[in-house]
Amino acid sequence: MASNPRPASRAKITRPSLAGVLGRERLFSVLDQRDRSAVVWVTGPPGSGKTTLVASYLEQRGPESCWYQLDCGDSDVATFFYYMAQTAAAGALPLFTTEYHADLSAFARRYFRTLYAHLHSPFVIVLDNYQDVSSQSAFHAVVLDALAELPPDGCIVIISRGEPPPEMVRLRANRALQVLGWQDLRLTRCESDALVSLWGRTLSEAELDELYQKTEGWAAGLVLLLEHSLANGNIDLMPNSRAPQVVFDYLAGEIFQNFDERTRRLLLETAYVPELTAEMAVRITGDPQAGEILPTLHREHHFVSLKAGGREAIYQYHPLLREFLRARAKQSCSASDYRRLRRLSVEVLEAAGEAEEAAVLLREDGDFHGLKRLALEHAEDMLAHGRAGTLETWFEEIPDEILEADPWCFYCKAACRFASAPRESRLLYERVFRGFEQGAGAEGGGRLLACAGAIDAIIHELDDLSLLDPWIERTVNLLSNVPDGSDRVAVARASVSLFVALVFRQPQHPDMKGWAEQAFGCVAALSDTNARLSAQLLMSITLNYTGRFGRVRELIDEMRATCRSPDVTPLALAVLKDVESMYYMLTANHDRCLEAVYDGVEIGQASGVNLWRYHLLSNGAAAALGAGDLESAEELLGKMHQHREGARRLDRCSYHYYRSWLAMLRRDIVDAYQEQKTALRLAVETGCPYYELLCRLAQAQIFHELGDERRTVTNLRRVRRLARGIDNRLMEFTAFSIYAHIALSHGRRRAGLNALRYAFGLGREYGFTHFLWWQPRVMSELCVHALKAGIEVDYVRSLIRCRQLIPDKAPLGVEDWPWPIRIRTLGEFQILKNDEALETVVKPQQKPIELLKALIAFGANDVRERDLAADLWPRIDAECAHRSLTTALHRLRKVLAHDKVIVLKHGRLSLDASCCWLDVTALDCIVDDIRSCVSFMRSHPAQSRVHELTDRLFDIYRGAFMSYEGKTPRYENAREAYRNKFIRAVGELARFWEGEERWDEAARLYRRGLEADALAEGFYRRLMLCCGQLGRHAEAVDVYDSCRRALMAQCETTPSPETTAIYRSVVEALSATSKVRRYG
Repeated sequence: MASNPRPASRAKITRPSLAGVLGRERLFSVLDQRDRSAVVWVTGPPGSGKTTLVASYLEQRGPESCWYQLDCGDSDVATFFYYMAQTAAAGALPLFTTEYHADLSAFARRYFRTLYAHLHSPFVIVLDNYQDVSSQSAFHAVVLDALAELPPDGCIVIISRGEPPPEMVRLRANRALQVLGWQDLRLTRCESDALVSLWGRTLSEAELDELYQKTEGWAAGLVLLLEHSLANGNIDLMPNSRAPQVVFDYLAGEIFQNFDERTRRLLLETAYVPELTAEMAVRITGDPQAGEILPTLHREHHFVSLKAGGREAIYQYHPLLREFLRARAKQSCSASDYRRLRRLSVEVLEAAGEAEEAAVLLREDGDFHGLKRLALEHAEDMLAHGRAGTLETWFEEIPDEILEADPWCFYCKAACRFASAPRESRLLYERVFRGFEQGAGAEGGGRLLACAGAIDAIIHELDDLSLLDPWIERTVNLLSNVPDGSDRVAVARASVSLFVALVFRQPQHPDMKGWAEQAFGCVAALSDTNARLSAQLLMSITLNYTGRFGRVRELIDEMRATCRSPDVTPLALAVLKDVESMYYMLTANHDRCLEAVYDGVEIGQASGVNLWRYHLLSNGAAAALGAGDLESAEELLGKMHQHREGARRLDRCSYHYYRSWLAMLRRDIVDAYQEQKTALRLAVETGCPYYELLCRLAQAQIFHELGDERRTVTNLRRVRRLARGIDNRLMEFTAFSIYAHIALSHGRRRAGLNALRYAFGLGREYGFTHFLWWQPRVMSELCVHALKAGIEVDYVRSLIRCRQLIPDKAPLGVEDWPWPIRIRTLGEFQILKNDEALETVVKPQQKPIELLKALIAFGANDVRERDLAADLWPRIDAECAHRSLTTALHRLRKVLAHDKVIVLKHGRLSLDASCCWLDVTALDCIVDDIRSCVSFMRSHPAQSRVHELTDRLFDIYRGAFMSYEGKTPRYENAREAYRNKFIRAVGELARFWEGEERWDEAARLYRRGLEADALAEGFYRRLMLCCGQLGRHAEAVDVYDSCRRALMAQCETTPSPETTAIYRSVVEALSATSKVRRYG
């Protein structure tokens, strides 16, 4: 199984070298007009001079050219692409490996675009012996793709014994295809005479006429007759048959007899080698002078062409001559000599790197043991170059009894079938494993490689993952008892495949961590670039699923480094983009994810490698859904639907899962249920616990939204059973978040907060910011609960900022909510951006800030532009005022550095409550909360709640509205309104304490109220009464004294009669025990 790379056949890609050839100007002039057609089809019977015409034209006219000699092996397009890559663009053309079969046309187009770019214009590409390619081969479609990409200054010349296939009819109708047929190729009388002269013959006019009539313009017949006449002195009649091979065999037989014994022996013994060097001729014949005969045969026009092939000349027999010689060799040699000759030909062909030609001889001879040996020796190299089709054909022809003796044969067959038929591949790997258990290789790496192959085939098929169970058991047993000196590559491959299998099928495996570490270590040990990239891909996907993003980043960095190589394949680049997109999706980087998705899809479309297209699109859809970009999600899901024909069962599961997610975000709960029902069924059928968990969690939330408590609980119980023992932190984060939402929605606060505490603890520890089935509305609510309960406050604030979470109802009462913009107007005016104060006193900012203040004073919601313009620019006309307002608004947005804070719609301005916290709006909310809460608590006392509401109220109301603006008209009314709301709210809270006869609490509250508003005369009155109830009459007198001084100092007035009356009653109560000084 060791790799044994072979050099390309030089003869296949080398133009024949000609000697003494007639220049056919009549046809050259037709070929000179090749720029009018994309393709020139040269067709005629054998020996009609097709190849000679094109080769002599290129030699004499001199455009740059690529010559490719087709044979039956090119029916496997991988063979064609492999050898074509050795032409002028050697090293630049991509290898046609297995992954390209899915979109052959895209690969072929890219291949030929690259080839054409490396050829100097104008150029000609010649495809000789087109008729040898099977009519059923995809090769013909590849040629059409080559023609589709052909630039105007390029031409493809096809040489064939047959007419153009039906697929090229359209080209002929469009005059893009020019045909040179038998009538064109026939030698004219003048050309026939010229060829006779070229041979040095002088014939009479009658003899020339007779010669032309006998050959009818057939070049090969004319050459044979001339050669025959040289030997016999006259022109014999040709046989009655007009079949070229029959005529050729007759004349060649006559000529063959005139060769000396050494030449005849050389021709017969080398007839089985299509391309021949002097060294090969010597080895086959054993004649040291054999190499000297070949140049002579070429120079004397005995149907032996020369192909200049680097260090050695390569000779090739004309197909007609070769068929004649093979038939004559079989007739003239004894059976033993004939077998020896063919065995020797196989050895020479193998030594020259012509494995395909050697295989042809072995198959013809029925030497299946030899064919098996040849296939095994070349398997690794052929698979690496995408030639699985040719390799599989060899194995198919070998009888089972020979294959059964060596499990490596079925291993190679399994590898051939992996990409196109993973189920058949798995069954073959099963056979391989049994074979190694029962015989040779049981102690080596064979069984490990069989396990890895079977696991990979099951994962590749993604249809029934329960099939992984026995393979997991076998692989664990083998890896647990690996002897010293075992095949490191086999151990590495098996370790990686085992880890992937465990994640997909047995995530609760008790040794999951250990196998994960071993797999991770094995990836680095793989020296083969393709094997390492493949392992890194599988590891990255599985690590992404489990939320181990640190290690995924390491692998991505390693893959990027590998992919910088100019030799990297499009498959490797597409794989990298898939891993990147999945990583960015799960780490909530929506833009980078979609960038990677579209890059990966583009790579696939350009190269034909579309193996990862569906997975790429699903990653993009998940990212768009997580970001709330429903339009992009719909587009990507639509593309997934377009490519559903090639989708596997688990792929279809993910598609319906994402459609359910989309419906849920649109609040279409019924559609979400129907899609999720299908997704769950497919997940269960596939046997993937990870996806079943995801689907059941989604269903639990759907049933919760539908109000079906019983089925909600049923799904959560199944989730708990499935999740038991799974080492997957991301899944835990997902599950506990969803459970917390359901529990809190049902009023199970303790259970909900406990689940939330665990989920967000994981989120903080592992940096989680996203999971599949992310619902911004739900996560916003959970963040509100967490901040109110003091759960992971720093993490929650960062999560809110990262995901730009906004609850349906603005969380104005949640102090720790990380508002992008906070504006305080009660007390000191202040703008905070991300909790950092903005400078607002700089002169250029004064007018924009004044606009903001005025907007708030007018209510901050649906304020007409014209009202603001008239108030701020009262001395100019309305049109100028509006322009000034527009300028100020633009500058204000720049000051705030947040475009969404101020909304202009239908000529009205508002502050967006979803991203801007405004203290006066928060005051309205807390006042409403106090009113409803106090009313409820009269029958359900909850003193801690009153304390909480009190603290929130005083944190918001820190002084009068725009107090520093003086008595400016636009602020005065709003100022008084907010002051009254504050006073009423304090009164509501204090009366609660009074009702509870907690006079000390009520008194403390009134004092806090007076600290915020020293002119709230009602607070003085109620505070004096509380002091009276507490027996603190002297303190009550001091309160009155403070009231009188405050009113006199700020308003130049005295306390009201009501206040004075309370004061007098206090004094009367105090006079009973002591003498006091009176005021009045």
